[in-house]
Amino acid sequence: MRIARRDFIGQTVAAAAAATVASRAAAVDTSERAARSPAESFSFCVLADPHCDEPAKEGIEALGDGVAKLMRCLEQMQQLDLAERPEFLLLAGDVHPWALLEHEAQWPIPIYAVAGNHESSREKRDQLRQVFGRGFERDGQESDYYSFVHKGVRFVAACDVGSGGDHVGHWCSELIAPAGQCEWLEQELAQPEPVILFAHIPPERDGADRNMYLSRNDSRWFCDLVTRHTPQAMFFGHLHRATEEYRIGATRCFNVSSCCWNAGRAPLGFLHVRVTPAGLHVREMETGRYSS
Repeated sequence: MRIARRDFIGQTVAAAAAATVASRAAAVDTSERAARSPAESFSFCVLADPHCDEPAKEGIEALGDGVAKLMRCLEQMQQLDLAERPEFLLLAGDVHPWALLEHEAQWPIPIYAVAGNHESSREKRDQLRQVFGRGFERDGQESDYYSFVHKGVRFVAACDVGSGGDHVGHWCSELIAPAGQCEWLEQELAQPEPVILFAHIPPERDGADRNMYLSRNDSRWFCDLVTRHTPQAMFFGHLHRATEEYRIGATRCFNVSSCCWNAGRAPLGFLHVRVTPAGLHVREMETGRYSS
């Protein structure tokens, strides 16, 4: 098939214009990613599933009950070199705050928590607010999900647990207050700062229907949102297994082991995260091992 000279020139110009638009879009994307790098370095820690109301466990009896194991983590954080010491702690649910009410004034660093499936009533979520005294507020109103900005990085505390202790996660529930968390997440992940999100129940990265993960549709919606907006990192708990790192799109994701007990006799501990303009440096800090 012969192409007329005029048609050929028109197609060539259109192709060149499209290439220019694509090049500009790539340049804008690169510029936006550079702008989303944190301006200064700092450290924080992530801890999951302390189960503070549970007694000592077989094989790790010497570490004590849930409260003792949480305090052991906090003590180890404070023993780090000053340059590495965390400025705050992200606590990814299943806290058992009723066991901590007498400790509410003893925290050595600020703690930002989210509810786990063990905090699946309004009373227990109110206890989380009482114990830790920060977060859980949006626009001056109480909220199960919230965000804060620290040294140019936006931290998004999401709530993916409903009522009744369900081990399958959901972004919408009559217990999650106020309504509208999905729309809020869309807005938060689109903010100009680098974004780090934490919640209790991890997404199922392939969108499958599996126990212990976000529901099938919640996972698919959330993974698509993350792929489009590319938060810098996300942290989850709930699984009580050895810490696992993976990616959703370009986002680094971590399913964090429990500091109280783990399946497969995986070590107890928490994550130390160093934020720098060059990226995140994540390392696992052990606080205890099962006896052989």
